[in-house]
Amino acid sequence: MWHCPLCKSPISLDTQQIMCPNRHSFDKAKSGYVNLLPVQFKKSKLPGDDKDMVRARREFHKLNAYLPLKERMISLLRDALSKKDIHSELLDEGHKSNLINIYDAGCGEGSYLDAIIDGLLSKGLAVNGAGSDIAKIAVELAAKAFKRSQFVVASSFDLPLGDDSQDVIIQVFAPGSNDEYLRALRDHGLLLTVDPAPNHLFELKTMIYDDPKQHQLEDAPRVGFTRLHNEIFTFSIDFKSHDHVLALIKMTPFYWKLPEGKIKEIVKTLTSVSADFHIQLWQKHNSEDVQ
Repeated sequence: MWHCPLCKSPISLDTQQIMCPNRHSFDKAKSGYVNLLPVQFKKSKLPGDDKDMVRARREFHKLNAYLPLKERMISLLRDALSKKDIHSELLDEGHKSNLINIYDAGCGEGSYLDAIIDGLLSKGLAVNGAGSDIAKIAVELAAKAFKRSQFVVASSFDLPLGDDSQDVIIQVFAPGSNDEYLRALRDHGLLLTVDPAPNHLFELKTMIYDDPKQHQLEDAPRVGFTRLHNEIFTFSIDFKSHDHVLALIKMTPFYWKLPEGKIKEIVKTLTSVSADFHIQLWQKHNSEDVQ
């Protein structure tokens, strides 16, 4: 399912020394991830989120504050994959195995992908997980924690995936390329996207800005896809401790821009916050129908 980021030839990640037919080589780290982001493709020395922000997100996810979102994502994919027409379309005669390949584009430290893999396996679905992120520290954390999935360092705008190799792609709070999703997904494949909805963390914003702005809702159609599901999913996070509040703030850009005194004030006074998400499920058109 993988291809070389330089020449697009097929590669396997099952060996320690990875080499494509054109002799472009890549090393597998001890933790199991592979760096498929060539240095000439980097726009900075350490692209993506920095170490502190990535680790803050891992700590936040350990508190399960976003558990309702993960459960909703699992439910949507489980229901879609359990439908006879979608299941048969994905597991037709052209599929090489009965495994559903699920890929997380912009996986961060891996919590969303692992929750989805765990949730679908518990429902009896045979699934295989993989993910990529441009931040090496995030991929390293994911690989160390979640051994059942393969993680690589790569850009979501140049996925190191073979054409028509994925059954499901998820994109959670990450930029990405619709063209790449179309290329990497098989016909009738599913794309699950999660973005901030208008009131996401709005209570926190009111403590930071004099005139806080709501998130703009992205509701445009996607070329090559049919939208199967579209919802605003909202729940409240009630903080049980100051550490809980601090964990949330640390995983946002606010923490790295605010003075220490302001952060302490927010930690002491913020008791709850709205988690507000725009969840959409898309299905790729049959390429023959598009033509």
